[in-house]
Parts: sequence; structure tokens; C-alpha cells
Amino acid sequence: MRRHDMVPWLALLVAGCAPDLREDYPFDGQSSAGPLVEVTPREDGSALVLVDATNKSGTVYFDLDEGREMKTDEALDSNQWDLAFQRFTVTTNGGGGNPTGEVHVAVLQNSDWDTLSSAPSGGYQQDASETVFNGVHGGWYSYDLVKHQLLPRESLLYVVRGSQARYFKLRMLSYYDSAGTPARLSFQYQQVAAP
Repeated sequence: MRRHDMVPWLALLVAGCAPDLREDYPFDGQSSAGPLVEVTPREDGSALVLVDATNKSGTVYFDLDEGREMKTDEALDSNQWDLAFQRFTVTTNGGGGNPTGEVHVAVLQNSDWDTLSSAPSGGYQQDASETVFNGVHGGWYSYDLVKHQLLPRESLLYVVRGSQARYFKLRMLSYYDSAGTPARLSFQYQQVAAP
């Protein structure tokens, strides 16, 4: 066999020894070893939340009232979860997300975070064929075709009536963590007065 005829075989041999990236790639169905939710309280009474939704087949449940992650069994058994995250999809505990859930969401456009101190009296809805967070007013993010990134719609502010009938203002901050890792969503939320 001539030397130039060996090059394709050599390439196949080397490729066959390389690790399978489908197994090693961290965002392809693997579970994180650490906590899936990190909550950082702020001096103004709000909290910053980082959700690890990198597991493509997993769902991360969050309780706004207690400010914590709920494991799947606990969330489904108690029905006290408020929001669920699966990659870029945000589901609420009500309507299409769970017909027995009581969570409702009002989507406000061009409202100021700092001045919103009480929940609106109307405009609430539940998930249907599309989730409120992903379907109303174009969804919580826009897609940058040049950078291939999801960017939060800063003009949207959400008011969530939670599973325990308390109201929270919420704004989505990013789909990426500080290292640029996708599906590590961050949001800020704070309780507000009832209508």
C-alpha cells in the first residue's frame, strides 16, 4: 500500500480512538453534581436566582414562596412548585403546565422594576398550548441570529401569582452564566403587595 493510500485509514484509526463527544458533552442529558438552583438575597429584598437547566431531559422546579429548588418528587406530590425550567422553556404550575395548579402570570410591557410595588388587578393567564413565559409578547427572549444567542426581552416584566396566592414581580436576566454556559438561566424576583 502506498503512503498516500494510508492517510484515510490512519485518519479513521485516530478518529476511532478519540472520545465520543456525545458522551462527554456536558449539556447532553447529564445531571449536574451540584445544586441546580442558587439563590442570592439582595439588600433591596429581592433575590437573584441561577438555575442549572443544562440537562436536556431534566426539569428544575422552583418554589417562589420559599425561594428554593424542589426535587421532582416533592414538587409533583405537594403541587407547591411555581416555575419549572427545561433549557429555555419556563413552565408555570397552572393550565398546560399542570391543570390542577393555581399559578397565574401577568405580563407587563415597559413597566419599571423599581416602581412596581403592587400586583395588577387583571391580565393574568395560565399556560396553554404555549407557556406564558415563552409565548406571550414573543416570549421572554429574542434570538440573535448573528451571535446565535438568546437575549432576554428587557421590556417584559412578569407578575406571578404563586401557588400560595402571594404575588411576585420577576424579570429574566440571562440564559447564560458568567462563564457563557448556556441553559444556566438567571432571574430576579421579589414579593409585591396583592392587588
